[in-house]
Amino acid sequence: MLMRSVVTAPDLSLSVPLQRLPLIGHRIGDIVVARRVALIACALGIVYVVWGSTYLAIAVVVAEVPPMLMLAVRFLLAGGVLFVVAVRRGDRAGDPIRPRHLLQAVVTGGLLLVGGTGMIALAQTRISSGLAALLAATVPLFLALFARGLFGDRLSGRAWLGLLVGLVGIAVLVDPAGGELGAVLLALFGAAAWAAGSLRSRMAKGPRRPLVAASLEMLGGALVFAVVGLLLGETSGWTLSGVSARAWVAFAYLVVAGSLVAYTAYSWLLRNASTTLVGTYAYVNPVVAVGLGALVLGETVEARTALAGALVLGSVVLLVTGRPGEPVPAQPTSGADVFAGNRRWSRLQRRIGSLPRAARLYRDPGALPYRSTGYDPLDALDDVPVPEPASDAEELRG
Repeated sequence: MLMRSVVTAPDLSLSVPLQRLPLIGHRIGDIVVARRVALIACALGIVYVVWGSTYLAIAVVVAEVPPMLMLAVRFLLAGGVLFVVAVRRGDRAGDPIRPRHLLQAVVTGGLLLVGGTGMIALAQTRISSGLAALLAATVPLFLALFARGLFGDRLSGRAWLGLLVGLVGIAVLVDPAGGELGAVLLALFGAAAWAAGSLRSRMAKGPRRPLVAASLEMLGGALVFAVVGLLLGETSGWTLSGVSARAWVAFAYLVVAGSLVAYTAYSWLLRNASTTLVGTYAYVNPVVAVGLGALVLGETVEARTALAGALVLGSVVLLVTGRPGEPVPAQPTSGADVFAGNRRWSRLQRRIGSLPRAARLYRDPGALPYRSTGYDPLDALDDVPVPEPASDAEELRG
């Protein structure tokens, strides 16, 4: 008689008293929340410091290298790396790149990068890095003006006050008696172009995945930068051998830190933090830029510039915090809040059999008896409820 072999299922019974499960759940949840808060703080610090210091790096590079060609190479390298990362991560899966996406990338990248970053970099050949950063901080003002004028978006009373304060700050910055009025106006044009590009990027039907869209915009902007640089004759009058090591280091910093590391941190923040919190970079970056310009480059901060800067930054605070609010899920505060309503965690509990056993697998995933099925309990722990970014957060990208 043939005997059937019997496979004994692993013991998934509760290994601790039921009354201890809530306490263990709270502890695991608190660890996850603390880790999430630490990651958000770290990402914010990167965006604050790195994007605030790019004005200093640009000032160092454009003193020796033509700005348009420098930015063409910067975004060609950064866009290429981002695109490769997107492909390796499967970021294009189910989201093919079509010819119209390439055209949209050139148009949007031209507005955002050439019209925005390029004009501000060009202005930095004649004005200080701190002043350029303060002028770039007016992007939310132009966003609000365009949204109101072109789309009829409703603005709150605080937002209108922010617009008024910001316009007064711009009027103080644009000193008719100053010798660099043209450069100041050029930087303001760059801020307006960045705002227009942000709205254009939001309306365009491009790739759904953020890494693919960002990499294509960088590559499209690099193409436009190269054409503009050639038309301006930037290839003549300088050689690579004449570029100092200091400028090369600053350029590498712009590519690696400014365009790759900081953008990755910013992209992660958009998915894991509230819009208002992410938008705070708009008024922290200028402070960092002014401080670094004075400390490293010896730039002087006049009383008029300080007053105008305070007005502009105050207006940005009013605009960022004064827009009509959108419902945002509450932040989890304890272990019970973290796992409440999390269907993936519930499935993990049912499959593993007990919360303590799941906790042990969190510390030692190799002990998972279902390894052959490809199921990973860490996926459930990563799927905690967090505030979703509002749809207009992309407008604040800098």
